Amino acid sequence: MKMNNGFLAKLDNFCQRNKILRKDDKVIVGISGGADSTALLIALWKLRHYYRFSFLAAHVNYNLRKGDSKKDEEFVKNICFERNIPLVIKNVTITSESDLENQARNIRFEFFSQLKKNYKMKKILLGHNRKDQAETFLFRLFRGAGYTGISGIQPNAGDIAHPLLPFSRKEIETFLRNENIQWRDDLSNQNNKYSRNILRNELLPWLQDNVNNDVINKIYQTSQIFLQTDRILHNLAKRRLHKAKSHIEEGMICLDLKYILKLPEVLRFYLYREIYGDLKGDFKDFYHANFEAIESLLKKNGTIKIDLPHKIKVFKEYESLIFADHELKVNIDLNHQKKIRHIRNRLTFEDYRLIMKKMKKIPSRRKLTDDDNVAYIDLDKTAFPIYIRHRQPGDKFCPLGMKHSKKLKDFFIDEKIPKFERDSILILWDEEKIIWVAGHRIDDRVATSSETKNILMLKIEKKSKKKMRAAERYIKE
Repeated sequence: MKMNNGFLAKLDNFCQRNKILRKDDKVIVGISGGADSTALLIALWKLRHYYRFSFLAAHVNYNLRKGDSKKDEEFVKNICFERNIPLVIKNVTITSESDLENQARNIRFEFFSQLKKNYKMKKILLGHNRKDQAETFLFRLFRGAGYTGISGIQPNAGDIAHPLLPFSRKEIETFLRNENIQWRDDLSNQNNKYSRNILRNELLPWLQDNVNNDVINKIYQTSQIFLQTDRILHNLAKRRLHKAKSHIEEGMICLDLKYILKLPEVLRFYLYREIYGDLKGDFKDFYHANFEAIESLLKKNGTIKIDLPHKIKVFKEYESLIFADHELKVNIDLNHQKKIRHIRNRLTFEDYRLIMKKMKKIPSRRKLTDDDNVAYIDLDKTAFPIYIRHRQPGDKFCPLGMKHSKKLKDFFIDEKIPKFERDSILILWDEEKIIWVAGHRIDDRVATSSETKNILMLKIEKKSKKKMRAAERYIKE
């Protein structure tokens, strides 16, 4: 798109490069009346025909500055009315001065999010500039932050975008003057009782005067390097997560502890944060302190649990690190069982499906071992009825390869099967002996050999992981 206006051309280029705006988008523009948000609104209004997007302006009046707050609201009304821009205003009263900045921010974002939902908008656009980016960088750096934190304000983070990040305040004011647009100045920005204002009004000017006059641009450039680094580590962690998962189901992700211990510490941070985000829905409130708490589990023995924010839990058990959004308690009737009188093509038991098939040919060694949820037994070494059930006190069997019996409890311990999984494991037995601990080991007494003539293939799968065929819903006991 060729534009005579350099400001609009730069804005369009930044939006295209960061995928902030697409044609036919519906967006909300937050406007306070200050130069940044006013310039953003006017620029988008000028670009509206090219992008063919529709937008809604949103203003919050906190009523903190007496008559000035009302004047800000009237200014925003006039700007929007003159250009036929839809506007929604929220008036609030903040009674407590404690943590005023965060209170206002929470009110503002809750309002924007509700508008986005009500009007089915795509994004929320905010008018932060290059100096805001420098302030954010320093603020987070001094508080302690990783690559994500010191990468600063993200150009495009989910449903919130910041199209003015590459612009200086001078560029923004020049654009407004060229368009004959006034703006409102918020005098509270000069009040140094807020820590961010100290950075803005004292530290940055001092750095410009005594260290580098171009410090804001330098910080902005550095933040972009950290942003790219953050994205690379994030994508790398996602790929590693695929390999690290040993088990996954709704609301729970289990990691192979041996695998993740081989990863660099910084990748483990991104890995844990990725899982936290998967379970919670976003990365908010996952900090380095949470990472250190998870890391502390790796050095301890036994079954240990810690709690993360928003009810996310992390368990360490044997060779597994388990993340879940619920307590790992299995609500199972251990006395429930099902009697199988003869070979059935398929049947269901609780949340599982059992597939049975009589075979003549002994499978290859690879087939015998490549799927833990499939077992091949010598049909002539067992007898119907076969029962499918859960573990019972005193259960014993002869694990494949062993010639003496072993307590099922000891087998679970030796195989390092997490405690929360044990009750849900299915057991197949024939009134004399256990023939298969499903998903783990058959009994040596029913193993196939070169003399085997009839083979019974058993396969277990979760119904929730595979769509049930219509006919299966009518199989009777």
